[in-house]
Amino acid sequence: MAKSLSLLLGAGFSAPMGYPIGKELNQRILNCEHDNLELSSAGQLYQKQTVTQGGYRPLNNIEFDFWRDIIKGYNELKGYFDYEEFYDFIKEKALSDSMIKKVGKKYESEIYPFDQLVYSFDRIYPQLISFYLKDGNGRTYYEHAHMCGPIFPGYTGILNILQNLAKDHIIHVHSLNHDLVFERFNFSDWLMGELCDGFEELGSPYYGELNVNKQTYKVRLERYTGNYDKKFRLYKLHGSIDYAMYYGSKGAVASQEIYVKTKYGINIMDLFKEKQNGNGNMEYERCWFNNHADFLTGTTSKIIRYEDPLLYKSLFELFRQNLTEADSLMLLGYGAKDSEVNKMIKECFDFKNKPSYIINPFPDENVKKLAESISSKLIEKEMEVLKDEDFKS
Repeated sequence: MAKSLSLLLGAGFSAPMGYPIGKELNQRILNCEHDNLELSSAGQLYQKQTVTQGGYRPLNNIEFDFWRDIIKGYNELKGYFDYEEFYDFIKEKALSDSMIKKVGKKYESEIYPFDQLVYSFDRIYPQLISFYLKDGNGRTYYEHAHMCGPIFPGYTGILNILQNLAKDHIIHVHSLNHDLVFERFNFSDWLMGELCDGFEELGSPYYGELNVNKQTYKVRLERYTGNYDKKFRLYKLHGSIDYAMYYGSKGAVASQEIYVKTKYGINIMDLFKEKQNGNGNMEYERCWFNNHADFLTGTTSKIIRYEDPLLYKSLFELFRQNLTEADSLMLLGYGAKDSEVNKMIKECFDFKNKPSYIINPFPDENVKKLAESISSKLIEKEMEVLKDEDFKS
């Protein structure tokens, strides 16, 4: 039976690709009013290419303007802005906080009563975060061109180590990131297509709509099955920018049905399910509603969704199981701020009898405290320059 390694990836893992992390992401969201953003009439966030004076703006931009003012008000109230703490604040106090009520008086109307303005948060805020989750070249999705060795800037050392370990290990990669950085490595000399993530396309009845040169095509999408059968197994514990909930219908009621993965060029609102109608013919049923990717944010409020039975509960059960069975543990770019994840690590991994490592070139007090509490070796080096000998006692 093959040995296994459990990895946990945090925001710092994506830093070499130029993703904004920590203060940079907070500042971009706080200053979003300068990026010419609007909501379309369908409720999707987009960036206008030119600044227009006056003219028509979709009515639901009242909701967006409301939340931009709330973000600024929160920053003034706290003296700083943290996008995850802000999420918790809204979930706990949106309907009762005096600052939010004061801003609401500026925007509420018969068309947009205060409650409706507040409830628009779950549609708008994830899109705002997604907008800024881009690498240093402005990309979110990556082409499937094969990346040849011997160098992958920013990651060469760790990729060499994982490639060697994969000869006799199953590599369980647990990521708290929403981006697609690790998926990019699947098309490289290091992973060589040996990555799976529990989503499968074969036999899927779910499709997305792709427009190319004024032609529209239905493209089959992967849906979550929970099957993992390759050397590298990816578990995105907090969701991903390409995960979407498919809402089916039960009579006149929309119901959460399954998680699917979108693809580059497919609008997340254009999701379909192939099904047989009453005449025995196949037709496409449109997803009832969806305008943003599904991922978790916040510091404490997201823990509630760890029990989501359609995806996250399964992922966290596998996380605990993988930690328990792992022969070694490696934390890469993890800031040690997720209390529930820290708890799972401490409870499930056998630190007394098995080796563990924390790789962080600039560890703060949270990271140092975690390393000390679990007796892990703290390696203060960039992933690019890691060597096999760094992981020897």
